[in-house]
Amino acid sequence: MPHTRSMKMTTAFALDNEPLYQAWKRDKLAEYPSSLADLLVEIADPFALTDRERSALLARCAKSNMALFRLLHPEKVQSNPLPALTAQLGIHELDRNLGAGEDGLSALTPGGSAYDPFAAYIPYRAAAIGWHTDGYYNPADHQVQSLCLYCERPAHEGGENELLDHELVYMQLRDRNPQWIATLMEKDVMTIPARLDAQGEVARPERSGPVFSVNAEGTLHTRFTNRHKSIRWRSDSATTEALAAFRQVLQEPSPYLFRGRLQSGWGLISNNVLHTRNAFRDLPDAEGRILYRARFFDRLPSR
Repeated sequence: MPHTRSMKMTTAFALDNEPLYQAWKRDKLAEYPSSLADLLVEIADPFALTDRERSALLARCAKSNMALFRLLHPEKVQSNPLPALTAQLGIHELDRNLGAGEDGLSALTPGGSAYDPFAAYIPYRAAAIGWHTDGYYNPADHQVQSLCLYCERPAHEGGENELLDHELVYMQLRDRNPQWIATLMEKDVMTIPARLDAQGEVARPERSGPVFSVNAEGTLHTRFTNRHKSIRWRSDSATTEALAAFRQVLQEPSPYLFRGRLQSGWGLISNNVLHTRNAFRDLPDAEGRILYRARFFDRLPSR
């Protein structure tokens, strides 16, 4: 299972290794995708990926931490293709959270939580969701490294997503002020308060951790939420300044920010990039939105 290490290592994300960072930055920005079309891979059979399809998905994720897929014949798919597809990509350690069903997938649709008390939580409602990464409230040894989505049926209106590679946010912050990165890598900078059950007992303990951390293999992991409830930031000037800078980056126009809505037979494969969701609406007495989510504790392989 991926875990974090000290900044004292040979990685582009170590603040004391500027040459390596600059080399990584050049490679990262070279031929970076400029549109959703650049992220898209068409798939003939999600239960039997070709070598070309698999390589194309993983290459896009290696470059931008995300890829889109479109099934050429979704009408022929008789069962949810997400488990088979992700297994072929090499991710297996499912986050079987309380809201997920027996298969480990969460149905992100009103009433879709497998755990009734979660029905009022935002992912299982039609409300908008601001910038975040998934599982930011998880314990340090069970961080969500990859996030995958599959749309069986979109909403009648709304439900668009914004996607932003967290490595590019790191890059912009580091280039402006490396101290912001140092602050956001401290282990007590972001705290998720304890969650209580209906009886007032602690269902999930309070958890603190960094925004940016480095996995054992030297890759960057990000945990973040832009919400203002059920979140507590460290109360000091350095954190306030770094957090304001992070939020400013999210608000700025960027050629690297992608917007779109998954259609039937479309999906997202990602290393848990920053993302949003617009509010959506279904027609009364009509079939509603069905979108499935799978979260994993392992990161997508580079090839």
